[in-house]
Amino acid sequence: MNVDSIFKVPAPPTNFTKKRKLPSTPDVSSLKKFKPDNDEEDYRAGWGPGKLNTPSTGPENGAAPEDDEDVRFYGEGLDAEQKKIWDIVDAGEELPETIDVPQLKRMVLKLEKIVNKNQEFRMKYANDPIKFIESEADLDEELKNMQAASASPEIYSTLVDLGTHATVLSLLSHENTDISIAAVELLNELTDEDLVAEASEEAEEGMKVLVKGLIDNDALSLLVHNLQRLNEEQTEDKQGVFNTLSVIENFIAVDPALSEKVVAETTLLNYILQRIRTKVFDSNRQYATELLAILLQRSRANRLKLGELGGVDVLLQVLSAYKRKDPKDPDEIELLENVFDALCAVLAEPEGKEHFLEGEGMELMLLMVKEKKLARMRAFKVLSHAMLGADGAKCCAHFVEIFGLRTLFPALMRKGVKQYKKTYKAFSETEEDEYLVTIMASLLKNLTQLDLRERFILKFVGSDIEKVDRLMDMHLQYYARVAAADATIAERQRSREDEDLDEDELEAAKEEDFLDKLTAGFFTLQLLDFVIAFVCFEDASGEVRKKVTSRLEGAGQSIETIKSVLKEYANNVGESSSPKPAEPSSTESAADATESSDAYAQRERAMIIGVMEAL
Repeated sequence: MNVDSIFKVPAPPTNFTKKRKLPSTPDVSSLKKFKPDNDEEDYRAGWGPGKLNTPSTGPENGAAPEDDEDVRFYGEGLDAEQKKIWDIVDAGEELPETIDVPQLKRMVLKLEKIVNKNQEFRMKYANDPIKFIESEADLDEELKNMQAASASPEIYSTLVDLGTHATVLSLLSHENTDISIAAVELLNELTDEDLVAEASEEAEEGMKVLVKGLIDNDALSLLVHNLQRLNEEQTEDKQGVFNTLSVIENFIAVDPALSEKVVAETTLLNYILQRIRTKVFDSNRQYATELLAILLQRSRANRLKLGELGGVDVLLQVLSAYKRKDPKDPDEIELLENVFDALCAVLAEPEGKEHFLEGEGMELMLLMVKEKKLARMRAFKVLSHAMLGADGAKCCAHFVEIFGLRTLFPALMRKGVKQYKKTYKAFSETEEDEYLVTIMASLLKNLTQLDLRERFILKFVGSDIEKVDRLMDMHLQYYARVAAADATIAERQRSREDEDLDEDELEAAKEEDFLDKLTAGFFTLQLLDFVIAFVCFEDASGEVRKKVTSRLEGAGQSIETIKSVLKEYANNVGESSSPKPAEPSSTESAADATESSDAYAQRERAMIIGVMEAL
């Protein structure tokens, strides 16, 4: 089938042979004189030869041309073969549902032939690009055709056996940037994690085999080098960069251990920091922040590397742009969220907290809270992460020293929150409650300097103990939620007694029950009651205890209610309700981290039991 002949623009009528020259600046009269020899062939009426400007259809009567697009654009219309082809085009270029091994082999063979031909022509006509440009167009097209292989990840092992993965990787360094971008696009399609989200075990295994084959052929280094190449040549293709970052994310989704490998063996982290430092927003900057959060999420080694590269300062610089202004659209909001998540991940490490303090991160977060822009929602989250754990003691002391309590307690008392909720519909009081009580509990656990601790406790005693009233309001609210969750869980447990569940199913059911309880606010309730009990213990006047007792009795509760919550809290310390130690990168650091975590958990448990018994 000769496609070129089928879609050739219709030729003008045979009697339309004389070319009439218009004046350089024609007037209306000259335009009227200029018309085809055959007046019936009116090109204005039918948008092509063969359509008459009849009274019923002509534009002079105010009516639109005929509705048939084939007639409008092709004069007398398309023949049957043309219509069939356009039906296929209009339906979209749909990939086949599946392909088999013989089909895949034919596709691979064709690709290999075109790659070899292109290499041969490039060498033979190195100084005459016209001679090899057609082969590169063919190569680009065939790389796109190979995307059909993504329909059958269960036969990816055949791609590896045939060495196709190595061929595609070799094209990442192709002299023609368009070819390298097409190769990346193919890799992105083949490794898309959605392909195996609900697929068979064979598909999952096929994906693992392909990713391993790519990694063994140094795919990570080639991909990162390609990013740098695009950047250095200043010919950056936005979709090409996006697809490259996507391929790396796909690799990590298949094998999470690769997150450390790509940081340790390539300069990806440097590239990401350079990328997010820029002030101009685009989708690739946003994607870079997302990938950064993924890289830091589970790897202590990556978090330490970020600190060594000055990454904490970069994150704070990015966030500082939003202290007095809001992101412009949802994509930029996602960028902001990703940077906050990355910063919180770094704060899981003692070294990260040191960098945070040195970069005046605490001051920036307090400023964000005071400015009451969108960033306020996550500023308290960052502060709660910074003060958490034994290594949060310096942050807790610094928080009080820079008058952070002047920001903390107005937020606790919900000053200005009503208007803030109207402005930002995504604001969650429940979420902020958790951050606030986490900060207060960390201050009580970590403030060892007597003067700083007294400054904190005195905030509860002043102003007619209104802050204690606020804590009790929160206690009653969260206690009611948790009690309702407990009732639902108890009913569910009774129904399970009639079911024949094995050990694994029972364990999964228990985890589900505990998660439902946490969702209802049990963790926040534990911290609240710890703060209430601690303030009662520290208050020498006894006024706080009287207020707490009065509010509990008014709700049909007693001090025993708080003691029961604290007892469960003490039992859970070091488990699900307490932060787990960071993943170390060596055996020696693992022992140190475990010892530090265990020691802190024991001290925390003793503190909880101490204030519980003091009640």
